[in-house]
Amino acid sequence: MYDVISIGSATVDIFIKSTSLSVANDLLSIKYASKNEVEQSLICSGGGATNSAVAFSRLNLKSTCISLIGQSHLNNYIFEDLHKDHVSVDFICQNEKDITDFSVILVAPDGGRSILTNRGKSGLLTKHFKWPKIKDTKWFYITSLEGNLDLLEKIIGFAHENDIKISLNPGNRELTQRKRLLSLLNLVDFLLLNQEEAEILTDTQSDSPVFWDHVHQLNSSLIAITNGRQGAHLLSHQQQFYSPAVTTTPVDETGAGDSFGSAFVAALIYDLNPQDALFWGIKNSASVVSYLGSKPGLLTLNQIKK
Repeated sequence: MYDVISIGSATVDIFIKSTSLSVANDLLSIKYASKNEVEQSLICSGGGATNSAVAFSRLNLKSTCISLIGQSHLNNYIFEDLHKDHVSVDFICQNEKDITDFSVILVAPDGGRSILTNRGKSGLLTKHFKWPKIKDTKWFYITSLEGNLDLLEKIIGFAHENDIKISLNPGNRELTQRKRLLSLLNLVDFLLLNQEEAEILTDTQSDSPVFWDHVHQLNSSLIAITNGRQGAHLLSHQQQFYSPAVTTTPVDETGAGDSFGSAFVAALIYDLNPQDALFWGIKNSASVVSYLGSKPGLLTLNQIKK
């Protein structure tokens, strides 16, 4: 039996950090036709499913992930990272006719980044799930399904049939199908959004006086709205909490959302109250952005309890 099963993408991330990258007017740039030094680099696994599965494992929870990868020598980075953190790979499927998703992440000196992503043509489908083998888990942690809302409906229905709680962090392709996605949110136990995603779902700007009313109307049991270095808000049907971000020097902001959401759900699995779960999420996120890559800074259970 698993404590939590993460569902979504498994990618390979190639990080490049250089002081030659400059930021101005919301543009990350480098001089054309120039040759520049790289101060830090890293090749590792990424994607919402592998990031969260490793986070859960570091917090002493039995985890696995359901993902689809393609044919690539880069796959070794995915399997090595999961094996290192004792995450089962039994539910990773492979399409040998496609490529494995990979991203090149350009990291600016202030820790902000821009991402270039190369996606395969295929995504997770119902046939990739070993349904009888995943019904004995406490939580599904669902990240981007590349817009496949038919699959999301199937997962949510299966979860309710088997008394499995649902965490959802929708991707951009799910958000483009706003009306259909909204109809599913009352079945979600924990909904994780960043501020921009919340604005899309509510069709309201965050500085509007009715923004928070519209967030409440999303109707999930718990809703977290993260806003980077500005901290995070947590809403339930009865209460609303806010936590500022932990002061840290950001090295790379990749994986901040995954680390927040997984720590939050882990706290709920350990029967902590939502306000303490919010602090776990903030603390784990602050640690992750202090390192290059989405996994090196993930906290252990002893570290997050301090």
